[in-house]
Amino acid sequence: MNKEEDVTKRRRANRWVIPSLLALGIGGVTLLHFRTSTEHVLLHQIYQRLYYIPIIYAGYRYGVLGALIASISSAVLYAPHIFLQWEHRYIYMLNQNVELIMFQVIALVTGLLANAEKREHRRYERAARELREAYDELKRAYDHLIRADRLASLGEVSAGIVHEIRTPLASIKGAVEILESPTTSASAKAEFCQIIRREVDRLNRLVEEFLQFARPPRPERLSTDMNEIVRAVILLCRKQATEQRVTIETHLQDPLPSVLIDPEQMKQVLLNIVINGIQAMPDGGLLELTTRQSDGVVEVTIRDHGPGIDELHLKKVFDPFFTTKQNGTGLGLSIAYRLVKQNGGDIDVFNAPDGGCAFKLVLPLHDREPNRDVNHEKETYSLGR
Repeated sequence: MNKEEDVTKRRRANRWVIPSLLALGIGGVTLLHFRTSTEHVLLHQIYQRLYYIPIIYAGYRYGVLGALIASISSAVLYAPHIFLQWEHRYIYMLNQNVELIMFQVIALVTGLLANAEKREHRRYERAARELREAYDELKRAYDHLIRADRLASLGEVSAGIVHEIRTPLASIKGAVEILESPTTSASAKAEFCQIIRREVDRLNRLVEEFLQFARPPRPERLSTDMNEIVRAVILLCRKQATEQRVTIETHLQDPLPSVLIDPEQMKQVLLNIVINGIQAMPDGGLLELTTRQSDGVVEVTIRDHGPGIDELHLKKVFDPFFTTKQNGTGLGLSIAYRLVKQNGGDIDVFNAPDGGCAFKLVLPLHDREPNRDVNHEKETYSLGR
């Protein structure tokens, strides 16, 4: 006999246990009435209330039908005792007959309530089952969308890599073919060797940026003053800004609460954005960097006064391999986006109402206590307007 058959047999056997106990209970109470002298009126009143226990339980377990069977059985067994042993006390016998009616009323009410509860329970079970099925279906659809999105992202990244690698490889191939020609002069060979070296450097830079995009290093988050990061980035960009006649102006809140970030990664983020801002103004202009505390975070805004970004391109700025530059890889801002997210922050880009483009970084505070006596420090780096 297997386990399922054994469980089925036990259930069938247990099916008769409760009805048997109810029958024994009703019969036992009836036997107590017949065995107890009518002189003990109080005991008989207690016994007749004991009938309600199997009636109510039968109603709770089996509904209206079970309750009525128990109440009618109780009435049938109890009635002979009333008419045979209490005929000498007419008023008491009349009260006991009313009690027989109460058996049926209690059975009906209990059964109806039990049936209503069972219907409600089945309704809740059905709703829970439908919700569970809907959740499973939604989860399957979500997993399908995630897989589809990953495949689409993988396709975009692969297409971007192929596109970026194809151009330098074509240049290298052309240069090598020219170098192989016996008629190529020494000066031309030197020039084409320089082209090969430049394209190899470009490929190497692309591979490094892609590896950093695909597997960015884990941040070593430290308590950091963003004003110091801003000043360090400005020093690194000073030469390029001077060459392009760009003035960098800062509006730094001082004192500024510390943020919990990786300083080197955040320096890389700001450096990338500042360089993009400088390159957006080839004829010179103004680049503004602002820091301030706001609602438990530190905001860093980098704004240029260039032509701005086409509204159609704004949503694609952080996409891998998206670039409007002729020689850009399109990975710089994607890496910046991932680094900011890894450090628990957020980054957004938008066009300023009066012209130019702005990037806003939102970084978590290390010290949550609000600063007092806040002043703003204004510094202007006139780098050859």
